[in-house]
Amino acid sequence: MVRFQRPVMPRPLIALVILLGLSATVAWASPTAVQARYTISVPAGLGSLHVEACFEAGGILDLQSRSPQAGGLLDGLEGARDTQVVWHEDRIQVRLPGRDGCLSYRVGLDAASQHGHWRRELVVATDAILLDPDLFLWLPEGTSDVSVEFRLPPGLSVSAPWKMLASTEQGPVFRTGARAALGDGKVALGRFETYRREVAGATIAVALLNGVPAVDRPMVRRWLRANIDAVTAVTGRFPVSRLQLLVVPIGSGDEPVPWGQVSRSGGDAVHLYIDQRMPDQTFMKDWVLSHELSHLFHPYLSDGARWVYEGLASYYQNVSRARAGMMSQGEAWEELHAGFGRGRQGTRPGRSLADATENMRAERAYMQVYWSGAAIFLIADLELRQATAQRLSLDRVLEAFADCCLPVGSDWTGPAFLRQLDRLSGSDVFTRLAARHRLSDRFPDMTAAYAQLGLRRLSGGGLAFDDHPDQVAMRASIMGEP
Repeated sequence: MVRFQRPVMPRPLIALVILLGLSATVAWASPTAVQARYTISVPAGLGSLHVEACFEAGGILDLQSRSPQAGGLLDGLEGARDTQVVWHEDRIQVRLPGRDGCLSYRVGLDAASQHGHWRRELVVATDAILLDPDLFLWLPEGTSDVSVEFRLPPGLSVSAPWKMLASTEQGPVFRTGARAALGDGKVALGRFETYRREVAGATIAVALLNGVPAVDRPMVRRWLRANIDAVTAVTGRFPVSRLQLLVVPIGSGDEPVPWGQVSRSGGDAVHLYIDQRMPDQTFMKDWVLSHELSHLFHPYLSDGARWVYEGLASYYQNVSRARAGMMSQGEAWEELHAGFGRGRQGTRPGRSLADATENMRAERAYMQVYWSGAAIFLIADLELRQATAQRLSLDRVLEAFADCCLPVGSDWTGPAFLRQLDRLSGSDVFTRLAARHRLSDRFPDMTAAYAQLGLRRLSGGGLAFDDHPDQVAMRASIMGEP
């Protein structure tokens, strides 16, 4: 969900040409495997990073960054121990003296704007900076799984989406994983609170940054815990084994969480940008955190699957909170009903769900995409429950998916994800419903689903609940305690 325009961040382009006996036009064969370790020294003022990169390989390496901003921040590039280096605008070419070698460089961060937009690659927050790993990790071509050690002065903390290997006196050591260079990850450096929570076999590393005005930290911790517990209750365990949970108070907006985002860069992460000025009770009623955590039930899916992943999260943002007692069952059904109404109003004749998914941002087709997907998953959940006398449900299928397929290091397509759900459920319900609705320009017909649930639309747009025992039981099986 995008609520503010992204400002342009100018970057001065630094011309670097370091010629140490190498011609910029010479090409060598790159090694097939590279073991790399990066040491990041962080000064107390957070104005720059000093990076030492060492490689266990022979021959020539091409180091690249996927960020167009990275070159403008680079300075002081030099080789060590006879390592020869050439700078080529968009890459660094390194000739190693033997089976290993090192180089060092400085990443200047002074160009960051104070309290810049949170979707920028480099943002200065209160007492901290947030930056994409691509800004400081120049990686060998074809390599992204590396170790990163941070050396921090006293009082500074780091939050990263990667797996922690060790914690030394100088700072933590991480392994980035194969998805380090996606560009949507965030590393936070500065003075802020960090703590870990173990829940149902998962480790959640929370980083709660400072803000102006000050943050009600006990309230934020209660809010985080309630939503984590709600999502955990869906299958009986937290969806992933490790999560970076980054909370950034921005002191602006018109709702508790103006922006929330899931990242899969090197590891699973949820980024939350909160308006800490909002009253406590509005956080507990807000849907954004439960929505973002519900995305962890599925792997990273390509953009063509937006209706799949946004629909699943929109469905469970209500189901999980109702089961945890954060809202009543009736309120959860009313929230879904209201969402379906928005989806129906946002469905334009002649624009199929597939078209809306493909052009969601350009055509602002959010309601059609999110709530059509949620409606399809509710229908699928009902079909599974009805066909198996409640022995099987969407909850159980997602639990089986977590057993077989999470976490994953590669992208999935929407059709592949739905086919896997069919295999795990022993049905064709997911691909069949997708085939029925994906090319339709009408919102899914909820008449049969509402009849099963005992839901009646009122003329004023509200919802009434029938009290037949079978209907009451079906409603409770979805929104009640699992």
